[in-house]
Amino acid sequence: MRRTGVVVAALALLLSCNFERVDQGPAIAVADKFYAALKAGNGKDALSQFAPAFKTSVDTWPRLLDGLQEKNGAVSSTELRRASLAAKDGSPCYLLTYAVKRESLATDEKLFVCRNQGSSSWAIFGHELTRLDTKQSVVGGLVPAEASVHLP
Repeated sequence: MRRTGVVVAALALLLSCNFERVDQGPAIAVADKFYAALKAGNGKDALSQFAPAFKTSVDTWPRLLDGLQEKNGAVSSTELRRASLAAKDGSPCYLLTYAVKRESLATDEKLFVCRNQGSSSWAIFGHELTRLDTKQSVVGGLVPAEASVHLP
């Protein structure tokens, strides 16, 4: 009898949780628009994929992206390497990791793409670039660090 009560309590706890299936498609679509704009040399359209909070807190990012385009050429190719589910303020997010090539520079880039609270739209909340030649990194906005735990 006691065992049945524990099972019923556990089942009630699970049923009371708010589970949501989160498709990575909308997050990848935002990243695709961002990189398509950079491929076309359109920094303004690329920046339109960033969340308003990012744009107000990281005012140097437009100059950084423009400088990359001017010095190293437009983005020529991107390859999605990894998509990890995350969260920000209760909203679902994906940390997307890309291999990016420009005419004269290769980078690993992370985009932290989240659904806007109270909306179905998604936007970039953080961007990290790491040059493959020098391993120098620059981060704008919020980019979570990935951690792994190894169990014996």
